[in-house]
Amino acid sequence: MRYAVDDLMQGADDWNAGHRAAVELKLRIGAAVASGRLIFGAVGDESRLEYTVIGDAVNLAAKLEKVTKDQKVRAHTTGETYDVAVTQCYTPPDTKDRRTAQTVDGVDEPADLVVLAA
Repeated sequence: MRYAVDDLMQGADDWNAGHRAAVELKLRIGAAVASGRLIFGAVGDESRLEYTVIGDAVNLAAKLEKVTKDQKVRAHTTGETYDVAVTQCYTPPDTKDRRTAQTVDGVDEPADLVVLAA
């Protein structure tokens, strides 16, 4: 089993490699994975209806994604989420870098992060 983010990053790498000669700009993606309870569904009325997700895990993922640039990584997750994924049969494609006690804006406590894609 793999994280969807593993496949997303591999797809971006493949696209960049295949278009290197034709395109000056590289496709750059920042991503984060968080776990927890959330609510999902359609919100709005008949004039404007949107599908959305809300919850602490969604908010944490957004905050983690914002610090990918500061961390100089393309994707990461919390140590807790990573450990849960491993216990649920996630098989990382390579060894992951763990960064302890990292500051994440909007999160009260320092977070242990695991780099999913450098």
